[in-house]
Amino acid sequence: MKKWSVSELDKDMVRKLSSAYGIPVFTAMLLTIRNITSREDIESFFSQSGELDDPFLIKDMDKAVERIKKAIYDNEKICIYGDYDCDGVTSTAILYHYLESCAAEVMYYIPDRNEEGYGMNMAAVDKLSDMGVGLIITVDNGISAIDEISHAKELGMDVVVTDHHKPLEILPAAAAVVNPHRTDETYHFTDYSGAGLALKLVYALDEQNYFIIENYAEIAAIGTVADIVPLTGENRTIVKNGLMCLKNTERVGLSKLIEKAAVQEITSGAIGFKLGPRINAAGRLGSPYDAMRLFLTEDDDIAEEKAELLCELNSRRQSIESKIISDIDEQIRMDPTITEKRIIVLASENWNAGVIGIVSSRITEKYGKPSIIISIDDNICKGSGRSVSGFSLVDSIFACSEHLVKYGGHPMAVGFSIKKENIPAFSKALNDYANKSDYMPLYTINLDCRLNPEKIVLNMVEQLRSFEPFGCKNPKPIFGLEGMKLDRITPVGGGKHLKLTVSRGSAKLDLMYFSLTPGEFPYSEGEKLDFAVNIDKNVYMGKESLSFNIKDVKLNGYDIEASMRQLQDYELYKNGIFVKDKHSRFPAREEFAAVYRYLKSRDLGRYSLDVLSHSLNDIDIFKLMIILDIMQDLHFIEYSRDSDILFVRMCEVKGKTDLSSSDVYRKLEEEIKNAR
Repeated sequence: MKKWSVSELDKDMVRKLSSAYGIPVFTAMLLTIRNITSREDIESFFSQSGELDDPFLIKDMDKAVERIKKAIYDNEKICIYGDYDCDGVTSTAILYHYLESCAAEVMYYIPDRNEEGYGMNMAAVDKLSDMGVGLIITVDNGISAIDEISHAKELGMDVVVTDHHKPLEILPAAAAVVNPHRTDETYHFTDYSGAGLALKLVYALDEQNYFIIENYAEIAAIGTVADIVPLTGENRTIVKNGLMCLKNTERVGLSKLIEKAAVQEITSGAIGFKLGPRINAAGRLGSPYDAMRLFLTEDDDIAEEKAELLCELNSRRQSIESKIISDIDEQIRMDPTITEKRIIVLASENWNAGVIGIVSSRITEKYGKPSIIISIDDNICKGSGRSVSGFSLVDSIFACSEHLVKYGGHPMAVGFSIKKENIPAFSKALNDYANKSDYMPLYTINLDCRLNPEKIVLNMVEQLRSFEPFGCKNPKPIFGLEGMKLDRITPVGGGKHLKLTVSRGSAKLDLMYFSLTPGEFPYSEGEKLDFAVNIDKNVYMGKESLSFNIKDVKLNGYDIEASMRQLQDYELYKNGIFVKDKHSRFPAREEFAAVYRYLKSRDLGRYSLDVLSHSLNDIDIFKLMIILDIMQDLHFIEYSRDSDILFVRMCEVKGKTDLSSSDVYRKLEEEIKNAR
């Protein structure tokens, strides 16, 4: 289950924008929904300008430029200290290519994900010192390397930090610390990726700003999209220009990667789903140096080799990821209480540390909760986590940092290392932190607006294109189609996907639901449903038609948010936290009877929580789950739950059974009695 949030629409503002600027009503509506309503904001949003703001307005940028130029002029050995993910690799590539073009004595160092982990480490600092490095420039890391930077200073090396991750309470003792999230930062834009910040540094280093955007925006765009930073402000400028450059890129490595990844159209989506994952795969399963060679080479044969390698590694990554997901499904099947916690924490010795971040994203999306996935090692274990909007996962791991070796990240994504013996205590501390709030934020799908299916036309797709590039903080619009009658369910793609034929009034639409089999779809033909969809167009044999991609579906008019809150209450109760004002939810005997009769009359084995609740006159989910627990305790049924899907088996019942003979029944009765 996911909460649906529909944006408020100021219809007067829509009319005003449409009239004042001569733009279509649909475009004016989307601008209003996204709060882009002033002339300045509208012109900036649709601008094709490649200009970036003055980089020297960022704190310490002047110090960074001064120290780097000194190193260039003095022929000091410079090392760019990068990171193994897509953002880190692109950051490194931008700065290395630029400094090399300045005839600087420059090298780059990217730590091994498995052997060294994220960020600077003492052994690497010692190694660079032995190689005669005089200046280290960090990209996409360094803000938390307090001890490592002090050590570098002791060895006679200066460090310039460029990083976009959350700083600790103290800043490292570096020659310059360029981080837009510094507490003393006054610059108007803070949401750069590491690659975006590297581009700003190059912009500052090049006094004439000579072809900087043309030369580096395509690389910066890949890092910016892949790191899922907001595509607003200067990030939008970077990505817009980067996409234009990518369409005719002169970098042979990128050209080969686009070809091998079968990218049909250069969009932010192509970066996010095709190019970015392949670049990330190098650092996850191979070597990030292969990705660097791809960016830097001018040799066609090397470009072909590296592009093929990255595609092969990505295929391996997908296979490994599927195996881990299967392992997790089995862990949860053996212990369903794992998913009843507010933060799902899972660990195993068999999981590749390189893909656990992706797996965490899948688990968070499936269960609608923050998740932490840990790859156990005999020495130091690696962990990665993803969150839901409104819950800062980085704040939660900072609050539990006594259990960790290293840690960092953003509100929505974290990475850390931990000793094996500390995992249970860390898991408990995380959930204790989360349980301090009455409610956790709900996993939410944000709809731009509801559409009348009879008034959707192809021209709307063309208007949508003007809002690209889509990404974080400028998502591809999602629209609601409400009260649609489900006429036909058709398996497609060998049964891996569904085509749903739906209708309302004179409108008859075909909607695609990808990666969902008929057995996993919880609704039946003839039901009235609400759909959350993206709109695009198909072109087949020269003929254009509308296409609809389903993002979510629910029963028409069903109060999903209330049900999700009720399920949260139930999970709190299962974890020993009784919600005192819920005493009215104690199930009545007739409700037990209604649930039992319904299950026995159908005996389907598989039920969606919303369908089951609605079929039972919208019974409270808290009550429903308690009834199922009591029935299982009394051996009326056996059931398990996977997210919002129930698997129920009816048991043979002989004679009458007193409900009060259930331990679950008596425990709840006692809790309610004590709460009054």
